[in-house]
This record gives sequence, C-alpha cells and structure tokens, in this order.
Amino acid sequence: CDIEGGWEGEGNIDIDPLFRDPENNDFHLMATYCNDPYNSPCIDAGPPDSIDILLDCFHGLGTQRADMGAYGGNNADWPVGIENDEDNDIIIPGDFLLYQNYPNPFNTSTVIRYSLPVKSDVQLDIYNLIGQRVTTLYKGIQKAGEHSVTWNAANLPSGVYFARLNGIKYSETIKMVLLK
Repeated sequence: CDIEGGWEGEGNIDIDPLFRDPENNDFHLMATYCNDPYNSPCIDAGPPDSIDILLDCFHGLGTQRADMGAYGGNNADWPVGIENDEDNDIIIPGDFLLYQNYPNPFNTSTVIRYSLPVKSDVQLDIYNLIGQRVTTLYKGIQKAGEHSVTWNAANLPSGVYFARLNGIKYSETIKMVLLK
C-alpha cells in the first residue's frame, strides 16, 4: 500500500498494509469483519470520490469509499501487480491443476490452491450442494504458477460445498466439507 502519486493532499500509506497471507500470494486486506486479527489501514483509504458500499471479505471491505490495496474496492476484479524478486525462481507447472482444499473438512476457513501452466483468464467460484453460486473468490487474469486463496465461510451453514476453477480450456471441481 505504499502508493506513489495519488490525489492531491492524500494518496500514500507508508505503513504495513496488513495483507492476509502475502507469502502465499493472498493479498486480500485483513479485517476483523472477516475474522482476521487486525483491520488494514488500507480499508476506506482510496480516492474520496470513489464510493464503495460492498462489504465482502474477498471483493472489498470499504463501506465509505474504495479500499487501497491489491484486492478491494470498486476494482475488486483488477488486482494490483505486486513485484517480488522471488518471482524469478518460480517453477511453472506443466498442467492446470485444482488441488484439494486444506484442511478438509474445515471449520470457517480453508485454503484452495491451484496451478496454471500459462497466463490465464480464470474464475474460482464456490457453490452449495444444490448448485447455487455462493461466492466468487477470484475472477481475472493470473500469471503462470502456483496460486492460493483462503475462503472464509464463517457466515455459512455447515454442509458440502464445491470449488470450481474455470479457464478458457479448463474446468475442474473439488468437494469441500464445512463443519462448525
């Protein structure tokens, strides 16, 4: 969240943005609303003329104005690129893969991992047992490599859910069990 430029008089936050799990490429902002231990200083810190009333743990937390960060606000489907020198050592997988979530069964949150052999336009959705989409965890273009998303299902009832990863020439589904 150390953003250069910005709008006149505001626009930089020179403190830890409190991403959920940056070591595993989860750049969602922490929020106590989402059962995280802290609130990110980037929530409601975006442009004052960009109103965001969405309160969703994976698509923006701002209730007054847009969030400033890798995911969130009105541009929730447009993650900000984050450069990392470690990216030079990434091993590119040979196939599209959607791994079984961990832990499974889970209580409130679980990690869903997948790999992409090429830069791809993908969508990761969660469905309930009767086929209704519960949420979209990611939608957009991602670079080749390993990816992971943490799904927080604290507000949902126990039961069977499905994670479905869709790409242009790829689709795979896994079964997950939420036990509270």
